[in-house]
Amino acid sequence: MNIVALFENGTPEAPGAALDAYRGIATNAALLRWYVDPANVGLLCRAIREFSSDHFPAAVEIVLRAEDVSEEQTLVHDESELVPTLRRLHRAAGPQVRLQMTNGRSYVLPPPALDISTNALCGLSCSMCDNRVTSRDPATMSSADVRRLMDEAAAWGIGRVALTGAGEPLRDSNMLDHIEYANALGHMVTITTNGFPVSEKVAEALAERTVSVSVSIHGATEETHEAIVGVPKAGEKAWQAIGRLVRAKRRAMGSKLSVNVSTVIQRQNFREIPALVRRAREEGCDGINTQPINLQHGSFRGDDVLRRDDLARTAQLWPDRAQHAELEAMFDELDVVKREVDSFMHASPERLSLFRRYFRDSSRAALGITCRVGETFLAVDHRGQIKPCYRLPWSHGDARLVHVQRLWNSRAYARTRRLVDACPLTCMNNCFFRSGK
Repeated sequence: MNIVALFENGTPEAPGAALDAYRGIATNAALLRWYVDPANVGLLCRAIREFSSDHFPAAVEIVLRAEDVSEEQTLVHDESELVPTLRRLHRAAGPQVRLQMTNGRSYVLPPPALDISTNALCGLSCSMCDNRVTSRDPATMSSADVRRLMDEAAAWGIGRVALTGAGEPLRDSNMLDHIEYANALGHMVTITTNGFPVSEKVAEALAERTVSVSVSIHGATEETHEAIVGVPKAGEKAWQAIGRLVRAKRRAMGSKLSVNVSTVIQRQNFREIPALVRRAREEGCDGINTQPINLQHGSFRGDDVLRRDDLARTAQLWPDRAQHAELEAMFDELDVVKREVDSFMHASPERLSLFRRYFRDSSRAALGITCRVGETFLAVDHRGQIKPCYRLPWSHGDARLVHVQRLWNSRAYARTRRLVDACPLTCMNNCFFRSGK
């Protein structure tokens, strides 16, 4: 193979020298190996544009200088400076451009968001969730720990933090300050709330911040929602929160608050999903997130991930065979609603089709999908534990002791990605899947 390497020994400092080196590339190169650094990344952008128009070389390998400090720590040089440009190039250039490191492994761009759970408190008793916690965990991270993680994410080139984990985020007395701090770093913030803590004052404060708030509502009627979450007046409180947020947003000139509904499709509510979409729109929301009930978890046996279905909950929460015709009719109606409301419903037509097939056969083989959690998701729970996936029972250590950015491209995390690639779980969480290889 004809391989041409550029800037392996660094970018020359003499005026015009880097451009001259680029112009000297053989046009018949099968592979261009470009050693990227802040001094030549602008020229790389120009080169990628020209390659796409002139169709040469056959492939481009962008190489970042990196060294393995330890098994779980890899230092990628100039990463924070390069990430914004590399992310744009990766989206635009397609599969002919690969990202590599000088240690021989593929380079994986930072996840689009860092999930940080600041507490585990939640007063609901949702039928699909075991996260009801009424007293504060003494091992919860401090506010200083949370902010240090947001600092690290911003320096890494991540533009969004999700301040929602196991608990109700607004039960954290510092949440509004956390959002303000994150915004000052340039982060867009997402949170999901049950609505109970959203007072008029809280709504007004959120309307002054750059934040997407999703209120969990699991039925078009208050009765259905309350039956699922197990708490009286939960439906009333959730829709009341929507009203307060929408009004506060309208009052605040130029508000960057986004108000959404999030729902989980399951046996008790599937008939109401189209009506829920329409009600959310009528109430003035900006959108609705939908995902099917997920009743799979995983455990380890050696290097294998074992699928473990929650059979008791499946019997209660999964639509049964007798409801198949009604479920199909609901998805038919949802397709119509999607055409009516367009992007208001965040799920694409392709994703809705996947949901329909998922309820017929939830196996990964039938759906033809693979998990991409190792590329697009990274979480730190309220105890500081680094979670590659919430559905698998392991952690990569304490984020107060392990540098999260350096972990991401380490040898240890490369092994984690191999486990993820072989994982048999089928997760319908947003953005955790891609078309099968």
